[in-house]
Amino acid sequence: MTLHLRAAWHRVEHSRLLRWTVAVLAVVLVIEYVVLPQLVGSGNVVSAVLRLPLSLVLCALLLEAASLAAYSWLTREVLPGDRRPGFFTLFRIDLADLAVNHTVPGGGTTSAAARFRLLTRCGVQSEDALSAATVQVVGANLVLAGLFGLGLLTVHGASAGGRYLTIAGAVVLVLLALSIAVLTVLDRHLAGAVHAVRAVARAVRIVSPASAEQFVRTIAGEVQMLRRDPRRLAAAVVLAALRYVLDAACLWLFLAAFGHVLHPAELLLAYSLANLVALVPLTPGGLGLVEGVLVPMLVAFGAPDHAALLGVLSWRLVQFWLPIPAGGLAYLSLRLGILRRTRKRPRNEGSGAALTAAGHSQPGD
Repeated sequence: MTLHLRAAWHRVEHSRLLRWTVAVLAVVLVIEYVVLPQLVGSGNVVSAVLRLPLSLVLCALLLEAASLAAYSWLTREVLPGDRRPGFFTLFRIDLADLAVNHTVPGGGTTSAAARFRLLTRCGVQSEDALSAATVQVVGANLVLAGLFGLGLLTVHGASAGGRYLTIAGAVVLVLLALSIAVLTVLDRHLAGAVHAVRAVARAVRIVSPASAEQFVRTIAGEVQMLRRDPRRLAAAVVLAALRYVLDAACLWLFLAAFGHVLHPAELLLAYSLANLVALVPLTPGGLGLVEGVLVPMLVAFGAPDHAALLGVLSWRLVQFWLPIPAGGLAYLSLRLGILRRTRKRPRNEGSGAALTAAGHSQPGD
């Protein structure tokens, strides 16, 4: 709920030494026990990237920047009302969000609290920030699941996906169908949904019935807003798809640079499955999980071992590690700019709604 988000941000903001200590220790432990073992026998990934043509590296950087830009434009599309920050401000907020998400183990909740706080400090009403974040994360994950389903259907006749891949596809498609059904119920049967969620809240006693109802009504309002504006809904779906397709294109580029041209359907299938697995909040940004899924799948699809390993690790260098210092600089620019100007303004009060879905991992969130 919003109070929990505010409490999480308050603890982070007022315990800077603890925050930085945990972040540094997390990075050191991840490098020591996750990254370095993957690099044994594969050579130096940074050196391998530096040996690539400069034009190719710049193209990869542009693809990642465009992927993040698409996500920031998606934020503008789903934010209700007229008090929306500019694109450059949202872009920096998303970079800062990625930096937190990629350095704190299970950092989705902390990064969601930080992103919520930055949005409200930049003029977004707390209710609008809550509903937009929830719809954005849920919608983007639905699009990712849809891409996985598309890849599975496309690649099924050309490559042997295996029984486990088929089972995973069935599970993802079932979850996708259930999510669409839930959104449909919220849109067309709101009264019944409110009654059900209040009953559940009274039974589990984790959140109050009033907070649960407000959360459901907030999400329903956002869904109805998008339904009433087909152009906005179409733009949101396209931008969410672009966020992943551009990121996947960066991976494809590195794989091709190291000697293996992957079929687009196989790329889409491997990429989307790895990012769906990364939604499990076990490591920062799915570090180790993404690589552990992607490399074997690419090898199964015919990529040589060295091309799969170097291609994935080079992509993660750009997609995972580079946003950490970039996000720190983005946050610093916000602190010296718009946050300084709004520091003395009254702060928005929370709505008391839950934001469990906002604990996103931009898979790459």
